Amino acid sequence: MATTTPNYGWAVPTSTDLVKDGATAIETLGDSIDASMFTALGTKKAGMVLLNTTSFSGVASQSINDVFSATYTNYKIVGNVTNATAAGVLSLRYRVSGADRTTGYYSSNYYLALNTASFVQDSQVTTYNRIGYVTGTGNNDCTFECTIYRPFATAYTYQNSSAIRGDAYLFTAGGWTDSTTSYTGLTISNNGGGNISGKVSIYGINE
Repeated sequence: MATTTPNYGWAVPTSTDLVKDGATAIETLGDSIDASMFTALGTKKAGMVLLNTTSFSGVASQSINDVFSATYTNYKIVGNVTNATAAGVLSLRYRVSGADRTTGYYSSNYYLALNTASFVQDSQVTTYNRIGYVTGTGNNDCTFECTIYRPFATAYTYQNSSAIRGDAYLFTAGGWTDSTTSYTGLTISNNGGGNISGKVSIYGINE
């Protein structure tokens, strides 16, 4: 095996190698790839695994089912919401058995920095936690990321999120729910009542 790959230098067979050496050549190549991947990742598995990507357009809310499971403890959501038809805070509700949880309460603290002012608010809301901010006018894109802790476990679910709107409005929030329910999905909506469009990806975090 006189030939090697250009980037990692893995030994690969050439057309002049004997057929009887094929198994050894494959084993050597496989071992080289395995070693390189382990070095690059620092582990035997990727840090985050993409579980779901959902696109939506002109909807009041978007539900995503069956993304939380016993496979992962914590999750990362990355999303971009556009074309909101009314100003409001992007809300997140947890789901189980295909239905949003609306009993008990959700609690969250958030900080919103506008182009002219900023403020902090603490609140208990019965129907959602906060993950971003949109407006029905101007540059109303909202890009956000949210980390959710232990949604599938029979324990309190916590989250923290950060977002930026198209005209540089900054938003950060932390929240939790008062129930130890095991959740399997979530719903994103605009609590201001407007429709939203966009795309959301959900990742499981390996430990």
